[in-house]
Amino acid sequence: MKSVLLPGSFDPLTLGHVDIIERAAKIFDKVIVAISINSDKRGLFSFAQRKQIAEVSCAHIPNVTIVTVEGIIADVAVAMNVCAILKGIRNTTDFEWESTLSQINKFFASDIDTIFIPASPDKQFISSSFVRELIKYEKPLNNVLSPEAIALIQNNFGEEQQ
Repeated sequence: MKSVLLPGSFDPLTLGHVDIIERAAKIFDKVIVAISINSDKRGLFSFAQRKQIAEVSCAHIPNVTIVTVEGIIADVAVAMNVCAILKGIRNTTDFEWESTLSQINKFFASDIDTIFIPASPDKQFISSSFVRELIKYEKPLNNVLSPEAIALIQNNFGEEQQ
């Protein structure tokens, strides 16, 4: 069974992420979405909330598992016995950053490669930081988050985020 690890802070998991996950799910037997803490970013949603948002957003994809992780992603990949680490790329800035991270991961786990999937053109503008701004200013979230994620955020996390 070929499993792939898709790590990220996913604060929150967007339709851009879902697009990458759906495409990966057609290639790999199992896609493990690993929600991790990025110490360089201040999160809007708690770790548990991020996991809930990811779970409702990916519920329609049967071969996807959502987990929360801490530590070096290469170590997580080895522990989960995946064949590769997967990253979505929106632009050249993403590519440069993720390419550097892939070299770091390769240093720690020489048997695990990183695979890049480019964002679909209609999703390239979507980033978690953009979505957080939309939430902050109470703008519509259609076309950037799944309907299930929007409902979850508005019904369960709305008061906490204001």
